[in-house]
Amino acid sequence: MKKLLICASRVSHILNFHLPYIEYFKKKGFQVDIAVQGISDNPLIDNCYDIKFTKNPFSPDNIRTVNFLKKLMSQNDYDIIYSNSTLAGAAARLAVMGLKKKPYFIHISHGYMFGEKSRLKSKIYLLAEKFTRNVTDSLIVMNKEDYSLAEKYRLGKEIYYTYGMGLVGKNFPEISAEQRHEMRESLTISDNEKMLLCVGEFSERKNQTAIIQAFEMLLKKHKNAKLIFAGDGKTFEMCRQLVHELELDANIRFLGHVKDIASLYRCSDMLVTASKMEGLPFNVMESLYCGVPVVATDIKGHSDLIQNGINGFLTALSADDIYAKLDRILSNESLYISLKKNTFLDDKYLIENVRPKLLKILDKEYTEEVFT
Repeated sequence: MKKLLICASRVSHILNFHLPYIEYFKKKGFQVDIAVQGISDNPLIDNCYDIKFTKNPFSPDNIRTVNFLKKLMSQNDYDIIYSNSTLAGAAARLAVMGLKKKPYFIHISHGYMFGEKSRLKSKIYLLAEKFTRNVTDSLIVMNKEDYSLAEKYRLGKEIYYTYGMGLVGKNFPEISAEQRHEMRESLTISDNEKMLLCVGEFSERKNQTAIIQAFEMLLKKHKNAKLIFAGDGKTFEMCRQLVHELELDANIRFLGHVKDIASLYRCSDMLVTASKMEGLPFNVMESLYCGVPVVATDIKGHSDLIQNGINGFLTALSADDIYAKLDRILSNESLYISLKKNTFLDDKYLIENVRPKLLKILDKEYTEEVFT
């Protein structure tokens, strides 16, 4: 029996993005193990190894994780290993470097933590990618800037550019006008109010504080606006406290983790994201698929999906510019109608188109017959 190991920083990453690919390998008779922070009892997964990652790259926890992965890989003799995200990718490749018999290794970058004008701190991440490139048999990137960086520094033996992991369209069905009304009513938002939505983990990188500050300015002119946050994370409580201090509780709601995210998109008027760095963000793809225009910071990943002034607007990272773009849209109904008319997700990002191309990279013996 052939064996596959998938490494990622969080178990949620595997469950949210990788199950269609795990299903393929299981149907081919593979043993599929995952090494992540967290536990899963999903029946598609044979073994789940709970490992710890710390954002400080020099943390003893990460060194212990590398040693654990090396031992795990040596004992199980995997045929294929693929890793995701910066920390998990670095740890897994460092572990592979210590093996006598090396498996076929694929790294999937979900957004490099460096760029053409990286600060000193970011250059550490570039050095890590350079150091591990000799064991990276195939490298997969998801936006144009990362592809350019990967080619420039030759960060893998083979380098591929794909359109993300693939959006599963059936998970975002349309809803009726009555369902939309009921959903908004449950959020205490009337049909004539403007509902702005922010979806994602709360973190410094996602930069929700800038959205809150922009919204405070917006309310002075657009009193019928409401802002909904879906997600949780490290800065969740800090953001709630900021909203309370600014006396915005009546107009901003924090929902935490949301199961029915599809209906939330469908009843929203606009998605807002102020992230400082991305790969190819699912929240933007999901919003576009649901026909909801997007206001997003002008960074890689966002700029691959948003056509400025066509299906949304790209902004600077500042609260002032985020406010300016939101105000421009809410002050011009014909502009909003135009954005709404042009908001859709290109079919190339859908799972049925992405999966075959991605599987050809993940499995050199790929055959479509598995899914027929």
